[in-house]
Amino acid sequence: MTFTLFASGAYDPTAAAGRLAWQQADGVAVILRDGAVAPLPGNHPALGGEQIAWRENGQITVAAAATSAPAERHSAPDAGVLALGDGLLAWRTRDPVGTDRLWMLGADGDRRLLTEVLAPEQLGRPAIAGGRILCHLAGPRGSALLSLDPASGGRTVLRREPGAMLSNPASDGLRLLYVRATGRDQQLRLGALTPVPAASDLPVLVHPSSGQRDLEHEPRRSRHRHARRRPALPPRAERGVVDTLWSTALAPDAAYVTRLRAREGSPRIAELLRVALV
Repeated sequence: MTFTLFASGAYDPTAAAGRLAWQQADGVAVILRDGAVAPLPGNHPALGGEQIAWRENGQITVAAAATSAPAERHSAPDAGVLALGDGLLAWRTRDPVGTDRLWMLGADGDRRLLTEVLAPEQLGRPAIAGGRILCHLAGPRGSALLSLDPASGGRTVLRREPGAMLSNPASDGLRLLYVRATGRDQQLRLGALTPVPAASDLPVLVHPSSGQRDLEHEPRRSRHRHARRRPALPPRAERGVVDTLWSTALAPDAAYVTRLRAREGSPRIAELLRVALV
């Protein structure tokens, strides 16, 4: 499948109920609803059902997604990225010594620490689906996509693949979207929201890896042709350009992914890509 550039200077998309929101590089968060883009009062938005949450002045505000009218506010001075949905609010904090913590607030108003990891392990941006909290765990021993039980904190591994970095899950409650990166390529993959082998998921976008692979033949020579068809080579990155696929969002008809692009001699930029699914 092919992608289109949806927005420049944009990252961390979030989708729910026919709406899309994202963070802009200028510090302003915006929401796309009813065909129009509107600014939000805070930053780092998270959509969940008919609600939206954002960070603002050391607080997390939960509001009506249709109007941005605030419904409740919660003190969370260290909050980073957020997730909202199924009566749950979750956020990650990261302290100066590298400890990542995932906090949650249930419908009963009970705030608690769900899980924590010490550096060099890291927790990714949370997402909420099916009454569970999703995130990736990355560290020296590899990476995994996790589903966490809000009541007990118990972990279920949704995906793990030796030799690949799996990150940034998003879900609509039925499907799981995530990034799979290796030295060969980066893929945006779509599969079931259940623990299955990563190889069973569908690559909806294949992007060059951040490295620059060689041509696999000597100068002034061509790749040898065999009688049998050889597997297609992975895409080559543009010289002087390093791209990284990062945070994701899943809508009924499209998948969204942040592309961080570093071009030699230029500042790094964030772009939001859209992949049509129908």
